Amino acid sequence: MRRHLAVFVLFASALLVAATPAPRPTAKSTPAPAATAAPTAEPTLFDSNEPVVLIYPFDAPSDLDPRTGNAIAQIFAQVLVQTGGVRVLQIPAGIKREDFQKFAHVQHADYYISGYVQPIGQGAAIVTQVVDVNSDISVYSATTQVADAPDVASQALNARTVILEAAGISHPEIATGPASTPTPASTAGASMPINNVLADIFKGRPRPATPAPTPTPSKPLRGVILVHLIGSAQSKTLDAATADLYHAMSSYYSVAMSGTVTSDPSKVANTICGMHRDNTIASGRLDVQHVGGFRPHDSYTFTLEIYACFGPVLYTNTQTNDDFARAVKDAVEAYYTDHPENS
Repeated sequence: MRRHLAVFVLFASALLVAATPAPRPTAKSTPAPAATAAPTAEPTLFDSNEPVVLIYPFDAPSDLDPRTGNAIAQIFAQVLVQTGGVRVLQIPAGIKREDFQKFAHVQHADYYISGYVQPIGQGAAIVTQVVDVNSDISVYSATTQVADAPDVASQALNARTVILEAAGISHPEIATGPASTPTPASTAGASMPINNVLADIFKGRPRPATPAPTPTPSKPLRGVILVHLIGSAQSKTLDAATADLYHAMSSYYSVAMSGTVTSDPSKVANTICGMHRDNTIASGRLDVQHVGGFRPHDSYTFTLEIYACFGPVLYTNTQTNDDFARAVKDAVEAYYTDHPENS
């Protein structure tokens, strides 16, 4: 399977087709049947039952190669193009996250894909989000540890399946022939292959001379199963905060992401843990309040909740900060200080 997925990370050559204009008919000639005009870019993209997908460059830490996020988006685009069933728009640049939905709507996209990448050891964690443009609702969010470009391609296949199912296409077969969608542009003008761009995270990136604060020599045997956050914050903010919680927890514990969506993990704790009865469950609530005064801004309150696999709450901690990522990190660090062995 991985050999097939690796094909998706190859760049396809762009084909330049020169259209020869038809000769003008003279007044005395018999009019020839009208030739089918080559469709313009817009009808080619939108006059179809296939869902239109816009992929944004993935967010990445500032110490990574700046092309990394775009390289990951490029893998997603190439996989979707090669497997067919969707129309892929060109990857944009310079769009702020808060403008993702508006820009996608202007581009007549049905869904957009965005995400984050965070190096972990010799690999990385990829957070993938698929949003329905019309409703601005996240239809898919997953965090997966990846070790190479084919692993990224497998996440693109998962996103494709979700998009086709959300669009009501019940048989999302993978195309066996060339896709009709034009091949996306290369990675932001990068002259090196995608694999070389990703090597910074997949083949061991250089570490800063200063060690990370409060390093842990080893992680406890008892792991953490993470459940998506709830709260009054926007769905995209909840997705991002869930990714932040995953990364913060991963600094101290072995973490897995649950596919269960619930507003009360205590009621379905047994299902979440499954056979992994020795783990704990981490979730929480992120609420936002608009604060006025001299400098109006949003203030975030995050409550971390740790559950046992048989249901009861073992620990809670609440942090407030103008930066929700900081609030999440502070709550996790407080939990680690109190329970370094996750017990």
